[in-house]
Amino acid sequence: MVAGRRIRLTAVLVGVVFALTGFSSSGHGHGSKSSGSGSGGGCSSSKKRSSYDSNNSSTNNGNGGGKSTPSPSKSAGPPAHAQVVTCAGPGSPKAVLKVTSDVDTTRLIDVPVVFQGASGVVERTSVRVSLKARETQTVTAAMVQKDKAAEVTSCLLGAIN
Repeated sequence: MVAGRRIRLTAVLVGVVFALTGFSSSGHGHGSKSSGSGSGGGCSSSKKRSSYDSNNSSTNNGNGGGKSTPSPSKSAGPPAHAQVVTCAGPGSPKAVLKVTSDVDTTRLIDVPVVFQGASGVVERTSVRVSLKARETQTVTAAMVQKDKAAEVTSCLLGAIN
């Protein structure tokens, strides 16, 4: 009876070790995906291991442990967002926009505006506005060809960079 328990305990421990090291009975464990032309294996590839080791190296470097925080990237999103308050149309060759800064610094922002008509683009323009940190301003985007305002059916905003 004691021998049966030892065998079961050994089997369970072997299963736990395989699970923790990335092995599985079907061959599709932790490191089975490979990059490149090689075939997958039952253990971690050196690329995976090196990535894992580098992520956990900060816990062993004597700086108090813990993972390092990634630095924010420049592609965190646009510096501002805008919305059309009123669009150009017959008798009104301008659009009114509300522009809001999404950053913690003063920025000069260009807001692209497309005056759209039934048959396509009537006119394109851009409005430049200086926004302080988290500030909202209402600005006007005037059409250059004022006589074409009657053709405008909608105002579209482009991407703010």
